[in-house]
Amino acid sequence: MKSFYLFDTNIISEIRKPNPNPNVVKLFMEKKDFADISSITWAESLAGLKRMPEGKKKEALSAYYNEIIHEQFDIVPFDEHAATVYSDLYPRLEEIGKIPQDFDLQIASIAIANNMILVTRNTKDFEHIANVSNLMMENWFED
Repeated sequence: MKSFYLFDTNIISEIRKPNPNPNVVKLFMEKKDFADISSITWAESLAGLKRMPEGKKKEALSAYYNEIIHEQFDIVPFDEHAATVYSDLYPRLEEIGKIPQDFDLQIASIAIANNMILVTRNTKDFEHIANVSNLMMENWFED
């Protein structure tokens, strides 16, 4: 089945918090079967995990990523199509002086290439990309 949503890193990390945003939890539970994560989000998550000191927190987070996130969601790659989208967006953003961070542009390119809605708390980080493309976004932290 084709997924409609692409979860940003802040969505999968929110669910694990002791007091997660109730709206994010509600929508996550309702729509998780129609969602994936990007290879960039997976890389960010693993890099954060590997920077943590050894201990119970790291073990629990490792289990969450490997036994829940990796098992529940497909990882959508930054592939040739996404790279082409990226290469189209970069000069448009450069022209208006709004170059985003590479990871953000890669995540947005994956969402656009796969016609997915990017679910993120950081809509401001992607605003300029949306202004020059057909990037669709939702912020589940807002009611």
